[in-house]
Amino acid sequence: MTVSAMFACGVVARALIAWRPSFRKGGLGRISKKRQRKSPSIPLFQRENTEHPFTDCTQTAIFTVIAILLSLSLPPLLTAQSKPLKEIRVPYALGGSTGFFWVAQRSGSFEKHGIKVLPIFMRGGREAVQALISRDVSMLQQGSSGVILAWAQGAKDLVVLGATGNKLDYVFVSNPNIKKPADLKGKKVAISQLGASTDFIARLAVRQLGLSEKDVTLLSIGAQGERWAALAGGHVDASVFQPPITLRARKAGLPIWVDFSKSDYEYVVAGPVTLRSFIKSDRDTVMSFMRGLADGMDFYRDEKNKDAVHKYLGEFYRSNNTEELEETRRVYTQVTPGLPVVTLKAMENMIASDRMLSTMNINGAEVMDLSFLKQLEEERKAKK
Repeated sequence: MTVSAMFACGVVARALIAWRPSFRKGGLGRISKKRQRKSPSIPLFQRENTEHPFTDCTQTAIFTVIAILLSLSLPPLLTAQSKPLKEIRVPYALGGSTGFFWVAQRSGSFEKHGIKVLPIFMRGGREAVQALISRDVSMLQQGSSGVILAWAQGAKDLVVLGATGNKLDYVFVSNPNIKKPADLKGKKVAISQLGASTDFIARLAVRQLGLSEKDVTLLSIGAQGERWAALAGGHVDASVFQPPITLRARKAGLPIWVDFSKSDYEYVVAGPVTLRSFIKSDRDTVMSFMRGLADGMDFYRDEKNKDAVHKYLGEFYRSNNTEELEETRRVYTQVTPGLPVVTLKAMENMIASDRMLSTMNINGAEVMDLSFLKQLEEERKAKK
């Protein structure tokens, strides 16, 4: 029995006592002296109720009290029990702007809107996209490059809903032996995996330094912690990093050749993606996810939640280095303000910067559904 039900029963019991007739001789709790002979053995349901201790008026009052109490207590209880949280599985990759998604999940922002998100770590975007296409998951929080490539190759059911990162947050770093961009020729550059966002961003950085992609060798090393270990150990010559590794690079005095976070270059780093067929079958769940994500982003940026965000990011990165966690929180609070907005310009830049996508004549607008963002904006305005 729940606490609410127990409370209701207690109130009813007290009401019964309050309505009880006075305790008098021959009344409730006493044996009437009028009963001089033994009663015949008659089944209870056949006996006449001639000596019931409650009057008709008293019975009516008691039933009224019970009905009122039950009407006040039970419907909310039954309503809460009839609407369990809807569970959805969401793959995510370890990356800076994906921290917004993690904090939203840990802070209870999704639960406020009726859904329970089950996060599933997947290192690369390809695996996550395949899981979404096969409907093993309902949505994903990943970089958009792999999504666009799959869409261009025929998976037209894929759709981008927004972005937790609409601006590049990476820096391109090398070891101290690289004194000028030309020194990178013939050198090894670490990325997470071919086709991932780090692949595209590394190529973009190399081009911005006046070099050709063929001047360097790109090696798939893994997540940025592994790439940092490879660079620090001398196994590669350069790589791209997001916070909090950016703080390590600065402290180590490594040359930072390109800092995308300081430029106005728009680029879709990561964001929510789903299927058009899922939207058609369960639009409310998709909208609830977007509301929860937006609320989680607000929670992330609120200064009063700093300690909680440090805790959640520590779980995300498996780190207890408060300085690095604050570096991450500070950077993304500045880089990604407001709602999880995705812009057409950011999508076009991402397509143009990729060597495969840039040859496919892709219209970025066809890959996006901005109706959820529009509804979020209207809801926020209505609350003000």
